[in-house]
Parts: sequence; structure tokens; C-alpha cells
Amino acid sequence: MAGIRHLIIFFLLFDLSIGINIRDQSSQLSERIDCFPESESIFSNYSKDKCLERNCLFDDWVPSDTIQCYLRPNYGYILRENPQQTENGIRLRLQRNQAVGSMFPAPIENIVLDVQHYTNDIIRFRLYDEDNQRYEVPIPLSSASSQVSSAQYEFHHWSDPLRDNILSFSIKRQSNQATLFDTSLGSLILNDQFLQIVTRLQSPHIYGFGENSHDTLKHNVNERKTWGIFARDQGTHWGSNANQYRSHPFYLVMEQTIDSN
Repeated sequence: MAGIRHLIIFFLLFDLSIGINIRDQSSQLSERIDCFPESESIFSNYSKDKCLERNCLFDDWVPSDTIQCYLRPNYGYILRENPQQTENGIRLRLQRNQAVGSMFPAPIENIVLDVQHYTNDIIRFRLYDEDNQRYEVPIPLSSASSQVSSAQYEFHHWSDPLRDNILSFSIKRQSNQATLFDTSLGSLILNDQFLQIVTRLQSPHIYGFGENSHDTLKHNVNERKTWGIFARDQGTHWGSNANQYRSHPFYLVMEQTIDSN
């Protein structure tokens, strides 16, 4: 049976990291999202009690390669009101699910998800705090085209009644309906010093995420990996998961067809 692949992108206490997870589709273990991503650090003080303090779930008896401390499946955001159509897209106003305690301090309670078709070939989504202004890189973006008449990508969103109506969304290529971005695993986290979004990958053929130490250009995604992607003045062979000289937070997935994303 084919494996489930998912990509986790998260900021942890001012440290941006990327984790890759692949699990057996035959088990619900594949749906687990790590609630203690820093557990391998000698400074993490990882334990069952520390896990439960984060309002997460803990499994006492699991195989060594299985996530032991994991997020509740209804952790995420709920659609607060009807979607609003914008000139070139859609705007969704979301509220954090209050039924689940936040794993870290200072959760962002209300967020906006803006989706824009910049051109027929470019779609952009942006998540931001609705109530408070946060720092953004001061580089202005070009204005979206007002002539988007034949968009090549589709945005879909839905609420899951089995998980307190947690909202998920996906982006599909219109020509073949291939799903390029899929957040149906949930676990969207937006806190003051921890930001996380999870997407399923379409294939194990994934490249990018430089600079880090790996034996081949194509990443081995048969094990969970975490890479820091803030650059540091550190040699390339100091450690396999260490921050290194450069940071290239970009990835490319070769799909099962001739396409890539």
C-alpha cells in the first residue's frame, strides 16, 4: 500500500524548521503530527508530563519510529463567517478552535486567509493576524493582475464535521485536477513564536531545502527529518541537521506524471 507523505513547515521560537514525514497508510499513526518537534534536542526536557502540559496526546507504547507525543486531531481553525469574494480571489475569516488548549503561549485567535490569483499562472495564499499588526519583510509585491480570465489553479476549502469543523484547504491544477497543496491533515498553528502549516506531498521525489547535508540530490523521505533553515556561520559537515552557511527555503516535488510543483 502506498505511503502517506506530508510536509510540516514550522517556526519554533524564532527558529524556522522543516520536517518531512512518511508513514504507512494502513495505520492511523500516519495522521499524527508531532507536538514536541524539538524532542531530540538535549535542551528540550522532553517527557510525558511535558507533552501533556502542551495539551497534546501521549502514547506510552509505540514503536521507536512512531510519534509518541502528538497533536489532537481537532487542533486548528474554524470558519468564522461566510467567505468574502475579492477582486481576484477569496477571503476567509477564521477563529482558533477554543475546544483545544494551545500548545504554546500567545495563540493568535483570529486570522485571515487571503487567496489571490496574481495571474493566470500564479496563485498566492496568505495567513495573517486579524487583530494585531505583525512584522513582515518590507519588500512590496507587484499588484495582482486585474485580467485573470483563465486561472490555471483552483482553491478549495471545506470544514470537517468529525473534527469540530476544522477548516482545511487545497490548491489544484485545473488541467488534470492534481492536488498541489493539501492541508487536510490539519494542525495549523499560529502562535506568537510558533507558526506551523502541514501539507501532503504528491510523491517521494522531493528536492530542495538547502543548505543541509544529504547524500543525494533527491531527499530520502523514508524517515522523519527536521532541518533548521536560518543561516549560521557553521561548516557543512558539522552536523546533519545543523543550521549552515546558507538558507534556501524552497522545494520541488516531481509528480507521478510529467509535471512538478
